Amino acid sequence: MRDPENSREHRRRTDRNLLLGFFAILFIVGGGLIAVFYGNSAAALGVGCMAAGAALAGLVMLIMLGIQWLSEWLDRRAMGE
Repeated sequence: MRDPENSREHRRRTDRNLLLGFFAILFIVGGGLIAVFYGNSAAALGVGCMAAGAALAGLVMLIMLGIQWLSEWLDRRAMGE
């Protein structure tokens, strides 16, 4: 495997893919196991709760991206670009 040209972009892509994979496994495996052991109505409630958790995680991610954007903007402004 060759070295990535832009390590920050590679890390950003990897972090995004890991987060998406985590939530995909959580919904598929978690929802499936709830459905098997407790039934479909419990699985629907469980998936709803997992979706609420995913929404909160997305909100935190958006806040962190906003802080990163603000930091980069302030750095560019301080450098006079």
